[in-house]
Amino acid sequence: MPQPRLMLVITGDDFGYCPRRNQGIVDCFLAGGISNVSLLVNGSAAKEAADLAKRYQIPIGLHANLSEGTPVGQNLQQASTLINPQGFFLGKVGIRQALERGQLSMTQVHFFRGSECRGLIYQACLHTKRSRKTA
Repeated sequence: MPQPRLMLVITGDDFGYCPRRNQGIVDCFLAGGISNVSLLVNGSAAKEAADLAKRYQIPIGLHANLSEGTPVGQNLQQASTLINPQGFFLGKVGIRQALERGQLSMTQVHFFRGSECRGLIYQACLHTKRSRKTA
């Protein structure tokens, strides 16, 4: 009896975080070490990452991020238990500390998760449109 064929998908995480990480992820893809990437759309090099994904035909998905940088959705750039006074997410350690102190609103966490995903999709579409215009 033939064995079922298995497929292993290995994702290059945080594509868009910075130019150096982008290049490392592209190098891994070209060498066959990863199958696809997850675009960190609020990363400082997200536009460059979208351009690289198009140039090298790298399958791309979205990386939901509620811990680092700034939110991409307009309605998320306001006062929230997940955002510090400067408008940045609390960071992984900051979120843990706020959770331990009972300072996180779980209603906001659920709202942010849905809103941030919509924001991620919107930003990814913008990056893709810009990439197409410059190609």
